[in-house]
Amino acid sequence: MIYSLVKPCAKIALSVYFRKIHISHRERIPKGKPVILATNHPTAFIEPCIIACWLEEPLNFLARGDLYVQSGFIRKLYKWFHIVPIFRIDDTGYSGLKNNYDTFSKCYEALADNRMVMILAEGRTKHEKRLRPMMKGTARIVFGALEKYEGLDVHIVPVGVNYTNPDQFRSVVKIDFGEPIRVQDFMPVYQQNQAKAVTALTNELGKHLLERVVHIADPADDEWVEPLLEIHRTGPSARVFPTFSTDPNPLFQEKKLADQLNELPLEKKESLRDKVSKYLGLLKNAGTTDRGLMDHTSYSLGSATLLGILWIPFIIGYGLNWLPLYLGNWFATKKTKNIEFRASVALFVSMVLYILYWLICMALALVIGKGWLIVLVALMPLLGYFALLYRDLDLRWKDCQRASVMDDDLEEQLLGLREELVAPIDR
Repeated sequence: MIYSLVKPCAKIALSVYFRKIHISHRERIPKGKPVILATNHPTAFIEPCIIACWLEEPLNFLARGDLYVQSGFIRKLYKWFHIVPIFRIDDTGYSGLKNNYDTFSKCYEALADNRMVMILAEGRTKHEKRLRPMMKGTARIVFGALEKYEGLDVHIVPVGVNYTNPDQFRSVVKIDFGEPIRVQDFMPVYQQNQAKAVTALTNELGKHLLERVVHIADPADDEWVEPLLEIHRTGPSARVFPTFSTDPNPLFQEKKLADQLNELPLEKKESLRDKVSKYLGLLKNAGTTDRGLMDHTSYSLGSATLLGILWIPFIIGYGLNWLPLYLGNWFATKKTKNIEFRASVALFVSMVLYILYWLICMALALVIGKGWLIVLVALMPLLGYFALLYRDLDLRWKDCQRASVMDDDLEEQLLGLREELVAPIDR
C-alpha cells in the first residue's frame, strides 16, 4: 500500500530533479514471465526509483544489507518498498553472509510468483561513465531459482542506465531495456558444469549491458570526453520539451561517439583533447556556453519581454517552493560523504520535506479560512514546476544574450573550432 502511495510522489520528484528522462524499449520486458532486471549501478538509489516509477508492475529489488540491520525503522522501509537486503563481506563481514540464504529464498519465491526482481549487476555503485565487471550474483540467484522451482522460464532483461551528471540538479537520464536473455538456454551447460554456466551467463549479461551503456574505457579521458559529449548533445534533444521521451536515439548516438573515441590512437586523442580545452576556454572568456553559441539567434526583444512578463509568477512559485528543496540539498551536502549517495539523499529528503511543508501550508490556509490563500496553496506545486521551467529557459536565454554580443571574429573562431569537434571522428 505504501509503495503505491509513494510511487506517484516519487515520479513527480524525479521529474523535478531531472530536466529530461529518456526510457526506451520497455516493451521488451516479457509478459507473464519471471523477470530479473539487471542494471549497471552509477548511483546509490536513483536508478531503482526511476525504473520502479515508470513500470506498471511492482518492482522488488536488492539493496545493501548493512543499512537493513541498523534499525527497526529501516527494516520497515525495506519491507514497505519491496527491498530485499543483500549482505556483502565488505559491509557486514563473514558473519552477515548467512543472512543471504533468506535473501536468495525471497528472490526465488518472487520469481516463482512471476514477479519482477531488479539486481544491480555490478554489485557496487560508482559515479562514472563506464561499465564495471559483472558480479556473478545475478547468475547464481537465477540458477538457484531454477534448481528450487524446476521448469521456471526466467528471463534476464539487461537495463542500461546513463546520466549526463547524476549529481547535478536538472541533468538528463537515459535508460534502455535490452532484449531478454532466456536462462533456460544455459541449463544444459549448468547441468554439466555449474561454474562454467555461471560464468557464461554473467559474460552474456555483461555483453548486453555494454551495448546500452555509455562507456569511457580509460578513466584518464573522463575530463575531456564528457565536455565533448555535452557539445554533441546541444541540439533538438537539448530542448526543454518534451521532458519525457521514449526515443532511444540520443542514448545510442552518444554511445556510438564514446565507442569511437575509445578506439582513437593516443595522438588523435591528445589533439582532440587540446581542441576541447581551447574551445571551452574561449567560451568561458566570452562568458557564454556552447548552448548559448548555437542558440544565440533566439535572443530577441520579444523573448526578453515575455520573460519579463512571466517573472512575477516565477518569483511567486520560487518563493513558495524553495525552502524544502534547499533544506534537502543542504542536508545531503552535509551528511553524505560519497558523491554516489548525494543525489539520492537530496531527492528523498526534499520529497519528504516538501510533502510535510505543503500539508502544513494547507492546514494553515484552512485555519485562516481565506479562499484565495487556499487556492494559492493548492496551486503551489504547479507554480513551483512553472518556476523550474522558467529557470531553465532563463539560463538558456542569458547564455544566448551573452553570445549574441560577442565579437564577430571570436564567433567565427568558435564556430570553426566547434565544427572540428562535431565532425565525424573518422574524418
